[in-house]
Amino acid sequence: MAGPRPVGVSIITIIIVIYGISAILAGIGLLLTIFGDLGTGQLVAAIVTLILGLIYLAVARGLWVGSAGARLIVAIITVIGLIAGIFGLFGGNVWLAVWEIVISIIILAVLYSGKAKAFFAA
Repeated sequence: MAGPRPVGVSIITIIIVIYGISAILAGIGLLLTIFGDLGTGQLVAAIVTLILGLIYLAVARGLWVGSAGARLIVAIITVIGLIAGIFGLFGGNVWLAVWEIVISIIILAVLYSGKAKAFFAA
């Protein structure tokens, strides 16, 4: 069993749970909206949204219990967001890009802090 969970890891995990629940609700809502008029694109979008929501919840559970694999998944997604934010500085909404960069750096700093390293290594 992992040691005490750092507060930052708990906060990130809770945010990911909220994302997961939101994605599942959005997928269900999309399914209900298109129930009478199912187009292939809408159906695929609804199913993908539901699957992503379930993946969010699985990753959140992994973070909660100290899974290094879950931390790696979040880190990879965060680095992709960081790169997207950097590209956004050159041709998009600069404030949104700066926000993405700052949040990504905070997430990576929290996930790779000394306490988090000890938590995920246990």
